[in-house]
Amino acid sequence: MTNDAHTEASAERRSYYVAGEPIELWENSAAPFGWSSSDLETYATTERWELLFNALVLSSLVEATQKS
Repeated sequence: MTNDAHTEASAERRSYYVAGEPIELWENSAAPFGWSSSDLETYATTERWELLFNALVLSSLVEATQKS
């Protein structure tokens, strides 16, 4: 089994509704998504740019919410 196949096999699918439209979210249960400093560093050093971008956006939203 390739690494991608293993990742897909261990991914969990969840559906959410945004403005009445279904949105599917997938997460690898073996390596859950996070936005802590160590998560950001891991995404950068492993060149997982899509995860780094998403984590930066979420962390900035959390920070802005906490300041309000």
